[in-house]
Amino acid sequence: MKSQQDHNQITLLVVRDAGRPVRQLRISRPMALAIPAAAALSISALVTSMHYHSSQSITRLEAEAEALTLRNLRMEIQVADKEEALQNLQMEVTNLSEEAESIKDKLKSVGELEQQLQNLIRKQGSETSEKSTGGSNEESASLNSGITTGTAKLAITPQVGGEYIAVHENEAITLVQETKDDFQEIRSILDEMVSSISLTISQAERASTLQAKTELVQKAKLAPASMWPTLSSVISSSFGYRTDPFKGASAFHAGIDIAGNTGDPVYAAQDGDVIAVDQKGARGKYIVISHPNGLETWYMHLSGMNVSVGDNVRKGEKIGRLGNTGRSTGPHLHFQVVKQNKPVNPLNYVNPGS
Repeated sequence: MKSQQDHNQITLLVVRDAGRPVRQLRISRPMALAIPAAAALSISALVTSMHYHSSQSITRLEAEAEALTLRNLRMEIQVADKEEALQNLQMEVTNLSEEAESIKDKLKSVGELEQQLQNLIRKQGSETSEKSTGGSNEESASLNSGITTGTAKLAITPQVGGEYIAVHENEAITLVQETKDDFQEIRSILDEMVSSISLTISQAERASTLQAKTELVQKAKLAPASMWPTLSSVISSSFGYRTDPFKGASAFHAGIDIAGNTGDPVYAAQDGDVIAVDQKGARGKYIVISHPNGLETWYMHLSGMNVSVGDNVRKGEKIGRLGNTGRSTGPHLHFQVVKQNKPVNPLNYVNPGS
């Protein structure tokens, strides 16, 4: 029996350091076979685990590399877009410069036509009889007296108001487009002036009296212009950025403030249709008129309104009365011009006293 047990066991000799006895270990044969198998399985599992983790790491690194590549591609696209935008902006600026030169030439042409018109008027004036000249001088003196009286009457304390519009920085492309639109509008005005003055010169040359020529000249000057919307010509706050009179912060003023007296008449600047007659907190009582040329004119802080929505009004027609309603420091008219849903400088369309 002991012999069979010895046959199923394996003796392991453990040789230790010199001077120490050899140690014997007896283990069964199945255990001796299981230990290498377990060791092999452990090593295999370790290798598999390392392979799995390395695969995960490689996959993660590949994903990060792909993300970086995509990010670099987006950055390259953004840089390319910015370069293209800069090129477009430079092209627009060049075109605007050429447009400015063209407008300068137009202005020279207008100046020459105006000089011709003045020479024609002076020539006709020298041929007029002394009696006619005396009558004209009396009329001029009377007119000057009326203007002086009117000016004295309109010595008004400037008042301001309007809605509060926070300041935001405009992008260059938008500014270029707006400037381009303004240039186009100036070109149209100049073309109309040249045509009008040329026609006036032609008609004046055929006219027989100084009075007829003067009427033609006045008609040519007034035809393309918008009418000043009230009696006073005192501008108490201009269009653009300013310090808000209530908050003291920087704000955008979307129109011009014209100081006046409560009850002064307010006139339609151009022909058009009334699209709003209302009262709101900041605007007070206000009127909005839509015009055939695509513009809108706004009249705010009124004390009274003489029109209704849907009315068709003519240039110079009384539409309301100047007042001090809404967000205002005193009696004045806030006059605003809107082009393509954006406020523009009203002084590009009207002149004080026109």
